[in-house]
Amino acid sequence: MDVVPVSVGVASRSWDEQHLDLAAASRQIDGVGTSGFTAAVSGTASRFTGAWSRFAEGLGGDCEARADGLRTAIADYVGTDELSFHELLALGGYLTEER
Repeated sequence: MDVVPVSVGVASRSWDEQHLDLAAASRQIDGVGTSGFTAAVSGTASRFTGAWSRFAEGLGGDCEARADGLRTAIADYVGTDELSFHELLALGGYLTEER
């Protein structure tokens, strides 16, 4: 399997941006209030905006979880590459003949 770690990093940043956008949307929906509605529909409007605010917040949490998972994958790549680097560096001592 061939994975380009930089692409994974770019994708993680995109998921972070989606999280921030959805968190902002959730706050905006939550802040709408029901002052512009009549008493007959203000309760329904409040439940509607509350449900959509929670929905946007939940989606934002999902986006953040994806971004965190991708960063974990990047950390694994970095750790593996670092280990490989040190193992290759240790081979340098065997490049010359000992007499």
